[in-house]
Amino acid sequence: MQQPFENTTSRRQFLQATTQAAAVGAVLSTAPQLFAAEDSKVKVALVGCGGRGTGAATNALSVSNGPTKLVAMADVFDHKLKSSFDNLSVQFPSADQMDVPTERKFIGFDAARKAMDCLSPGDIVIMTTPAAFRWSQ
Repeated sequence: MQQPFENTTSRRQFLQATTQAAAVGAVLSTAPQLFAAEDSKVKVALVGCGGRGTGAATNALSVSNGPTKLVAMADVFDHKLKSSFDNLSVQFPSADQMDVPTERKFIGFDAARKAMDCLSPGDIVIMTTPAAFRWSQ
């Protein structure tokens, strides 16, 4: 015959232990926000530097609830990339928002891949190329 199960933990002890566990969980869930990251900016790459792409980049760099920085640009046509870069440089002259040196300006059909390789996980790529080209990107 089995012995009846004896509960060695009182309700009060159980509630105390679960409350402590919940408090620790709440503190740990906010821990990443307690320490500053080495770089909290969201990097942005622009693929397709026509009018729609330049406008989308302007919108992305103008957000007030999170710092963004344009770090790479890609297009098939050199003159579109240059025009877009010049327009964005006038609107956002600060290096805090635009950091696109010559080595991160990509021209050609494989430019999208090269621009995306400049990003880290969690960063954003703005794809504004015509739909016919997006299947390969």
